[in-house]
Amino acid sequence: MSLRIITCGMFLCLPGLVSAQAAKNKALPKTARQADKQAPRSIPGKQIERLQKMTSEEREKALANLPSERRQQVEKQLNRLDQLTPQQRQQLDQRFEKLQSFPPARQRAVREEVQNLRKLPFADRQARLHSEEFNQQFSADEQDLIRSVFPGAGR
Repeated sequence: MSLRIITCGMFLCLPGLVSAQAAKNKALPKTARQADKQAPRSIPGKQIERLQKMTSEEREKALANLPSERRQQVEKQLNRLDQLTPQQRQQLDQRFEKLQSFPPARQRAVREEVQNLRKLPFADRQARLHSEEFNQQFSADEQDLIRSVFPGAGR
């Protein structure tokens, strides 16, 4: 399975990744947040890809080192990715390619918007996706990508 699909799946299909980092950053003083932004980060997709390539015994051993809550999150993510059809994986790959074409700051903005939209009821999500504020805040390509994550509300 390609890294792009896994990373995109984590970004677009699996909730909670951005909000956890945002909460962590809010708890840090400003200088620590700035240092955190400059520090190289491990790409979660690489870790998930490694886990998927492991035998069940190797995976169990690796997951045993994680805190219980994080282990459950990772297992849930792996299960969701395993259940995707080839068509769904292709769609994720396309979304990821499009996301990667944006500058890093815009990638963050798109990720945050997706996470915020996930928290909204359907009617509110639909209203947000068709609001003037949304249209002004995001480029046409960014809007298309965000709306593709919410096909029912985005049309």
